[in-house]
Amino acid sequence: MIKSLMARQRHHRLMNAAERVVRDAELSLTSSTDQVTPTQVVWLAFARYRMRIDEAEAADYLAAALVARGHGTCHRPAASA
Repeated sequence: MIKSLMARQRHHRLMNAAERVVRDAELSLTSSTDQVTPTQVVWLAFARYRMRIDEAEAADYLAAALVARGHGTCHRPAASA
């Protein structure tokens, strides 16, 4: 039960970080959502939650956040396994 709670909390935090990156790009006058990168999600997750994630996982969360906020992900390459 504790593992599922921790996994849910981790997922929630990473989605918050990815959505924040996308939201900031939407509100910025100098950038767009096409310019957001998984690296930004990695940095924010570490800065805000002290979580270390890799680029592939960050790319998955970034893609989910983009879709959740109504943006396409066709311009992004799929994360390699």
